[in-house]
Amino acid sequence: MIEVKEYKETKIRTKIDGKKFSLQFLPEKLDSESTVTTFEYSNKKLKSAYLIDIVHNLILKYYFRKDNHFRMSSLVLRDKYGFLYNYYMEYLKEKGIIEMISNYLVGKNVRIYKLSESIIDGKITRFKNEDKVLLKKYKEAVSLLDDGDVLTNTILPEVKKKLVSDLFSVKIHGEKAIFFLDSTVQTADIYNKNVYSVQCISDGQIFYHFDNYGRMHTNFTILKSFIRKNCLSIDGDETYELDIKNSQPLFLNKIIESDGAEIVDQTEWELFKYLTKSGLFYQYIMDNSGIKDKEKIKKIIYKVLFGKNYSNSSDKMFSKLFPTIHNFIKFYKKKHSNYKILSHKLQNLESNLIFNKIILEIMETNPEIKIVTVHDSIVFSKKWKNIVEEIFYKNLEKEFNI
Repeated sequence: MIEVKEYKETKIRTKIDGKKFSLQFLPEKLDSESTVTTFEYSNKKLKSAYLIDIVHNLILKYYFRKDNHFRMSSLVLRDKYGFLYNYYMEYLKEKGIIEMISNYLVGKNVRIYKLSESIIDGKITRFKNEDKVLLKKYKEAVSLLDDGDVLTNTILPEVKKKLVSDLFSVKIHGEKAIFFLDSTVQTADIYNKNVYSVQCISDGQIFYHFDNYGRMHTNFTILKSFIRKNCLSIDGDETYELDIKNSQPLFLNKIIESDGAEIVDQTEWELFKYLTKSGLFYQYIMDNSGIKDKEKIKKIIYKVLFGKNYSNSSDKMFSKLFPTIHNFIKFYKKKHSNYKILSHKLQNLESNLIFNKIILEIMETNPEIKIVTVHDSIVFSKKWKNIVEEIFYKNLEKEFNI
């Protein structure tokens, strides 16, 4: 019988009441605008803070999603930036910062934009956005989380509140993290988003977002693994990270079990289950593909699971090793008329185990343990390693009958 300890909830709003600015991305093309409060455009007075906020949020979304297509609702834009919102968008187009891909979306008052390549590949610095209206909206959004308006996905509300609250207890060794980034080869977007996250964590500028598919995105989910494992502390303590090995292929077993057991070869599936449950799946692919880079193997598998399954090298490799499972993947996406449905389902299954089972049990039995999540992994103070490992692996074993 588990002894459930009292969990004392801390209001998240109290952690940001003193917030005076938001640290935001500033593309070089907006340097001049960042030096003034307002500027004239088409006989209208526009606020620089609003202009930079729009671009910052697009860049941030790009770094998280790696998808340079943004659906921009006129209703949302008007609510946040006022009735002159369209002038801000026109100005950004004229400056070559964004491009409009589509002027119409069936049934919705939505336009689709993308960032220009010059912004993605260009120099990006920081801007301290001190606009009081934007800060008020940010704090109001946090208050909604405090008040229980947390229905954006399937993570339990009490778990969401704990996780957001715990983010404010994490510190980062900024100099060590930046030294690592400066001394290793990184693409421009990886470098920019990591430096930004390091600076935000250092300044207490915590970002979080719950998507519709069960994932929590934060400053920490875009950090390089080396930085997470070597540069973070929680309440001054060294951290430790636990993760689910080959998580997405592992959860694929759950979908096969419920929707495809009759069309997948049983011998093939038994091998697949053994490899994914033992954490040997990626090594098996490496041994049978000639590719020795684990990160490349992961990208190949993600293309198969999350992509459109065209006849490419990734699909051919996977199909050669697991032909009937590959056929099931294609069948499942076709059945639902949406190639993204598999990734969404896998993320929901992963989320339910991590958040609604593992973390829920930790917070109910050991509320003093603070946790940061990075999708299929959790980060916590190393002093709690034995307690967390027991709960983590117990739930993992129960989920997959390991």
